[in-house]
Amino acid sequence: MNRSKVQSRVFMLVLLAALMITSVVSAAPKDGPAVTLSVAQGEFDATQDVLVSVTISNPTKHTVRVLKWFTPVDGMEEPLFFLLRDGEPVAYTGAIYKRPAATGKDYISLKAGESITSIVNLGEFYDLSVSGQYEVTYAVANYNIFNEKGNFFKVKDFLTSEKISFKADGRTDKKPAPTPTPTPPPSGSTTFNACTTDQQTLLLSARNEAKTYASGAENYLLSGLTGPRYVTWFGLFDVTRYNTARSHFTAISDAMDSAPVTFDCKCKQPYYAYVYPDKPYVIYLCKVFWQAPLTGTDSKAGTLIHEMSHFNVVAGTDDFVYGQTGAKQLAIDAPNDAVNNADNHEYFAENTPPLP
Repeated sequence: MNRSKVQSRVFMLVLLAALMITSVVSAAPKDGPAVTLSVAQGEFDATQDVLVSVTISNPTKHTVRVLKWFTPVDGMEEPLFFLLRDGEPVAYTGAIYKRPAATGKDYISLKAGESITSIVNLGEFYDLSVSGQYEVTYAVANYNIFNEKGNFFKVKDFLTSEKISFKADGRTDKKPAPTPTPTPPPSGSTTFNACTTDQQTLLLSARNEAKTYASGAENYLLSGLTGPRYVTWFGLFDVTRYNTARSHFTAISDAMDSAPVTFDCKCKQPYYAYVYPDKPYVIYLCKVFWQAPLTGTDSKAGTLIHEMSHFNVVAGTDDFVYGQTGAKQLAIDAPNDAVNNADNHEYFAENTPPLP
């Protein structure tokens, strides 16, 4: 990802956080859940974990639901916080997942007056390598935080807290130790970690099919086509969005062809896969991935397109919605999000059923 695009994403992150933080009263439904944060101390030295207590409570007289992906109740699996260090945004260094579309079982329910508290070690998910004054806000924005139907993907749900602050010395374990520059792996290589022989064979086939998908998507966009295939997944034509999609698939195709990819097969979670966006090109495959077909909708090959698009050096996409239904609606209601949503990229590349 080039410097101007990184700067643009940082600006959008700050703007989004500002909008959420200044809209705390309307962040959730007036009769919805509330979030409070606390820390046990105001200063942390470099050896101390920065532990933040997160309490999600239901102050209403009825049961409320929250998508657990956007809570830390099962561990942190999303960038749930917005951090500033001396006024500058702090990078999220955790994983980003491809999941099946949300269903009712993915929500937690809080009865009237009920609350749930979790402890998060911020240093495991955010770059705390630099000393400074930190401000932290719980700041989540997505289309289906409170309802799997996602408000028909027209308006994002917000779940925010008031900010807390503390001083922290830079985490020494976050500063990379000086090491000799390793020999870069061969261009286009594929390596494996904890994958069986059968899994390795499947992954080589999936990468080959993903190359075909990426090349086909790139050629479509390089040809300037704006047919139903484009409109279905990226919305009505807009030159800026079109150029974004084209640049994304050029980068995805190049990476599928020439990047040194490592596949890790240790994940046992009920998801397709995940990556750390700032750590290309390692892709972690999870349980649902192995159940998926090689090609077609939500396929192994398509999942690799999805995950490759997440890397900051490729396209830096997000996960605003999951699933074909949500992705199609996102293209109609919020095309600026669709062109930066990983599943929209996957479905455009898979093109199943085929559209011109």
